[in-house]
Formats: sequence, C-alpha cells, structure tokens
Amino acid sequence: MPDTPPIIVLKFGGSVLLDERRLRIAVHEIYRWRREGWSVIAVVSALAGRTEELIKRCDALCDSASDEARAGILSLGESESASLLGIHLDRAGIPARVISPETAGFIAEGAPLNASPVSLNIDRLNTLLIESGVIVFPGFIANDTTGSRVTLGRGGSDLTAVYLAHALSAERCRLIKDVDGLYESDPATSSTTPRYSYAYYEDALATDGSIIQHKAVEFAQAHGVEFELGRFNGSNPTRVGAGDTRLSRHADSPIPLTLAICGAGVVGGGVLDLVGQLPELFQVTGVARNNPGQSTLDAAYPITSDAIKLAETGADVVVELIGGTSTALDVAQAALRNGSSLVTANKALIAEHGATLRALRHCSDQHILYSASVGGAMPLLEAIAGREIHSVTGILNGTTNYVLGQLERGSSLDTAVQNARSLGFAEADASRDLDGRDALDKLLAIASEQHWSIPESHIALTSIQSWLDSVPEAYPARHVAHVDHQSASVTVQPLQSHPALANTRDEWNYADIQLADGQRMTVRGKGAGRWPTSESVLADLLELSRTHSHRTSKEALCHA
Repeated sequence: MPDTPPIIVLKFGGSVLLDERRLRIAVHEIYRWRREGWSVIAVVSALAGRTEELIKRCDALCDSASDEARAGILSLGESESASLLGIHLDRAGIPARVISPETAGFIAEGAPLNASPVSLNIDRLNTLLIESGVIVFPGFIANDTTGSRVTLGRGGSDLTAVYLAHALSAERCRLIKDVDGLYESDPATSSTTPRYSYAYYEDALATDGSIIQHKAVEFAQAHGVEFELGRFNGSNPTRVGAGDTRLSRHADSPIPLTLAICGAGVVGGGVLDLVGQLPELFQVTGVARNNPGQSTLDAAYPITSDAIKLAETGADVVVELIGGTSTALDVAQAALRNGSSLVTANKALIAEHGATLRALRHCSDQHILYSASVGGAMPLLEAIAGREIHSVTGILNGTTNYVLGQLERGSSLDTAVQNARSLGFAEADASRDLDGRDALDKLLAIASEQHWSIPESHIALTSIQSWLDSVPEAYPARHVAHVDHQSASVTVQPLQSHPALANTRDEWNYADIQLADGQRMTVRGKGAGRWPTSESVLADLLELSRTHSHRTSKEALCHA
C-alpha cells in the first residue's frame, strides 16, 4: 500500500470569506492541495460580519445573557460557514466530510467565551481523512467536558488550526489571510514596510494580534508547532516558528495573467464566472463563441466568433473549451506558435494530438495543462504525474455512470440520457459517452502521459446499448475503463464483486491506480457537469498563476 498522504491544515478567516460566494476561494485552495496529493483539514471562520450580527441579535434579546448562552449563539456562524463550504465542495465535485466538534471529540476547558482546547479524537479524524481526503472543521468553537458549547476567544479559528496541526502531526499548517504574510507594521501605511519571510514566535507576538491570534502563537510556541501565514494561491508565505527571524522587502504578490477564452458554453461560462471573481490574478482579454451577438457576456468582455484569431493575440494563456478536434487543434496550435500557454479540457485533442502540441512549445515558459480532460474534478493526471504506473482501472465518464444508475432505477435509456442532459452531464449528442469513445480518449491521454503506444487492435469498446441488448438487467453495472502499456478497454461490467466501483454513483468517477512498484492508490471526484470541469480548468490556471508570479519574483530578485 502507498504511504498515507501528508496532512495540511488550512484555515480560512472572515477577512477572506467576505460572503457566501467567496467560499469558492476556500474550494480553490483545498483543491490545489488535493491535486498535489495532500489530505486537507479546512478550518473555517464565520463569514465576515456574521459574528457581529449574532452578537447584536443576542444583545437585542437580552443584554445580560450568560456567557454560556452567548457561546451557543456565537457558534452558529462557524457551523453555518462549514456547512456552506461542504455544499460548495460537493458542487465542485470534491469529496469532503463536514464535521462538528462533537464528531471530532474536540474538547476545551476554561471560560465559555475564551476556552483552550485540551483533547481531540485523533483516530476518528484520521479515519475520516482516509475515507474522504478532505475534512471541513468549524473553527473557534468546541465543547467543554459537560457537552456545552464554548468558544476559543476572538480569532479563535487560528488556535483551532494550530491545535489540529499539533494533535494530528500535520506536515503543514497555513493560515489563509487577506495579506500575503506578516509585516513589522501595517503595509498599507508604507510600501517599504519590511515583511517577515520567517518570524520567530516572539516577533509574531509583538504584532497587535489583528492578523494572528496571540493565543494561537503562544500554543504553537509551547508545543513547537511551525505554521505559515499567507494569501490565497500564495507560494511564499511567512513562516512562524522557532528559527531565526528573516526580513524581506519582496512581497508574495500575484502578477495577473491575461487569458483568451475560446469557447463560452457550459464549461466556458463556468470558467468565466470563476476567473471573474479573481481580478487580481486574471484579466480576460477576449472570449470566442459561435454566436457573439446572443451572448450575455457582451458587457463584460470583448466577444468574437473567430477563435483562431483570438488565440493568435499573444495572451499569457489561451483556454480552449471548444471541443472536437478540428477548430480546437487550430486554436491550440495558434496559441503555442504565438508564445501562449495552453489550458484545455479537450481529451480528444490530447489523445490524438498531444505529442504534436508538445513539440510546438518553443520556450520553457510555455505550458500545456489539461487536467480537466480526464475525470473532471478527479485529480487523476496529477496523481500519476512523475510516476511510473502499471495500470489504471475505474469509472472515467460521469455521464455514463449517471445513465447506468438511472437504468438501475428503472428508467429507459432515452429518459436516462435526457435526464443527464437536463443536469448538464451530457452533450446534445451523447454518443461518444454512451459508446465508450469519450472514456477511451481519457485512457489514451493517460497512455500519452506514460509514453505508451496502444495499437488499435488492442482497444476494446462496449456501448451501453449493445450491453442492454445482450445482458439486460445485470445491475449494478458500470462502464469500466482500463489501460496498461499493452491495451485499453471500456466495457460495461456487472459489479457485485467490486464494491468500490459499484458504490461510485451518479456523476462521480473513481480510479484505482496500480503503480509499477506494486503499490496502489485511488482517486475520486465528480467527472461530469459544469462546476467540476470548470474547477479543474481553474486549478490549471491557478497553477500557472503561481508559476508566473514565482518566476517574476525571482527575476526581480536577480535584478535588484
């Protein structure tokens, strides 16, 4: 069996979670670390202003309410944001488990409004992490030994995160703030304010406590916990620990990327929605779509019907979301020949022309990323990157998985496909899904990553219709995809003897990866729908943003 994934604790405060839509920031950051192979515990504060709203509500009812009663009502903010984040993660297709202090056995002692954590059910949390990979944990709140709700003081979510990192021996703990690190004084007052690249505990305690809760720093110091403080999608946070303090005048500031979006359908519209919330990271220079005059995007972005011309404009990144392999190939080639990086969700393009496109890159700054092409929000390509694998077996098409589930429940094939279309899981023409060609494209993309060449004579496909004609009512059944260095197949199989696949339902995907050294690993995620695919495309863009900002920062240091 492979080693247990490393654990990172991510804390999201109210300065980041300004409103419900900004919970997407937490989704993006969680998915970033999941793609890189980490188990994630996401600690969330209440949405901005929610705690103050609850305090006012309490005072309006009874200005002399007991501290116990106040702790109970104040806990509602964190419980609400944790539950909402769980819903956002589910929409994005990322497996997660939202838990309460009761589930975690999280106990604190002391005053009801300023308690300190003392115990945690570590085994239970480790089990939940193994099962889902992501735990959403409400910060700031705990229970006392009698079962009553208590809070950990103002800014107590910082303490929750540091305590969890200590108790679970997490490899990393990062507090996501609205600043890129810890400064000697407020950076808003001076552009030359020194920034800590590393801060000794006492230096962190010398700040006014508005950025980091002092109780959290004191706990970290007492238990030797090193933690980080930085911005969303940051690559150079301030580290706080027992080491020597180091100052820097270079911020971890993002350098915006220009984007040309070719294709503004279901997925393209989702990508535009997501990047539009991140103007500090992305600037859309144009959008190509078939009927620009009918677009609701006209007021926001320049619209054109000429995708190839847009791809030739030299944007930092061209995002190809057209589909097919004709115009899409012309767009991809135009982008790479004009110095742009390419992000695509087009598995057929990569399966048929991946090697050709890679040969067109003419500088190290150009990248071709296509995580969304295989498995939607299931990070399969990331899991096998840099690894030598023996085989991949699993469910790689969310549309057919949903359809087979509907057939199992008694629907006809036509009704099941129509339902899939209405939910955004299937195209108007779903034939490539139903006959296995879509999943085969994904297998060939995996083969391309491994530099395997699969002869056509070693490829086998079974369509859902032909399976229904030959083996009716053999449920549960799944469209199972398999690839190794010799062969590729997509076949409908009854699965009573394979519970992991049989329990993968609706639009979810699942892959069992056998490594060349005999170890195994699994990945899960939603493989169809607007938001899982859009989330995966955005994750590629965020990766390029980090690379771009890091490279630009290094160049600035070299010329300083």
